[in-house]
This record gives sequence, structure tokens and C-alpha cells, in this order.
Amino acid sequence: AGAQPGDVLVLTKPLGTGIITTAGKQGQAPPEVLQKAVATMATLNKAACEAMLKVGVHACTDITGYGLMGHLKGMVRGSDVGANIRFNSVPLLPGTRELLVQGAVPGGTQRNLQGVADALQWHSEVTEEEQLLLCDAQTSGGLLISVPSHKTDELLTKLQEAAVPVAAVIGEITEGPVGRIQVTA
Repeated sequence: AGAQPGDVLVLTKPLGTGIITTAGKQGQAPPEVLQKAVATMATLNKAACEAMLKVGVHACTDITGYGLMGHLKGMVRGSDVGANIRFNSVPLLPGTRELLVQGAVPGGTQRNLQGVADALQWHSEVTEEEQLLLCDAQTSGGLLISVPSHKTDELLTKLQEAAVPVAAVIGEITEGPVGRIQVTA
């Protein structure tokens, strides 16, 4: 809770660990793709957390089993705000899309998509595959940070200085509709 209209949403790790580890269990994930996912999961959120605390942010959640959209749903409902997300701004681990197309979709990811249906408005250009990617059940995912817009550059700089692997601006908090997330391509 605490996100405010006009805040910018920053994500600190790419998505895809659920799909990649599922593909790994099925013997479908190339070793280099699996290795990158493991390295991402092993990266702690400590540096990102310290950077955001120095800057001062309104809200934050880590992205884990409920996926990006599930955790964002909790943030917007807890804050009485809405959100806009741009799919093309969301970082993905290399190989994630290809493995998804091959059928490596965790059951949790599919349940996540169903669980956020009441909160999401998908733009017609966002494919079903892209919806699944945004709902991918993560293991040791990054932080989703709601930062005042005038502090965005400072946060991005602090994250870069702290060697946080990703600092992606993926959307913004809106006044409403309250509890709703709009996703565009």
C-alpha cells in the first residue's frame, strides 16, 4: 500500500524464471538459458532495496509466485489506485518466449492469469502468450517499485550505481479505475 497516482513503476529483474525452470524440468531449456535464469534467481534484492530506501519511494513488492500482475494487483488494490503497464517495456530473460511457445507453462502461471482476470484490461494487441509472460510465477523475482515521478531518474541512477542488473520503467500508477490494471503492447 502507498502507491500514488503519477508514480512510475520500476522493475529490477527480468521475468521468465517460472517458464525456464519448468522447461528445465522437462529437459527443454538450453543450458545457457537455464544458467541465466539461475544467476537471476541467485541475485539478491538487497542492493535494489538499499537504493530505493535512499531515494524514498511510495510502495514496493517483490515479484514471486503470483507473478508481476498478481503482485501489482495487490499493490493497486491496497493503495486504492489503478495502473498502466506497457508490455514491451517489461524485461524478459533470454529464451523465455521460445520456451513458452514450446509449451513450458507452469500450472501456477496459468492460475495466476485466471486470478487476475477481474483486475486486468488487456489491450487487443497484447497476445495470450504475452499475458502469460506477465503472470509467470517467479522464483526469487525482482522488486516492483512505485516511485514518485520526480525521483525516477535518481532511483534509476542509484540502481545502476548499485549494479542492479535491471532497472526498467514498465508503467505508472493512475487514479483509477481503482484496483484495475490496463496493459498495452
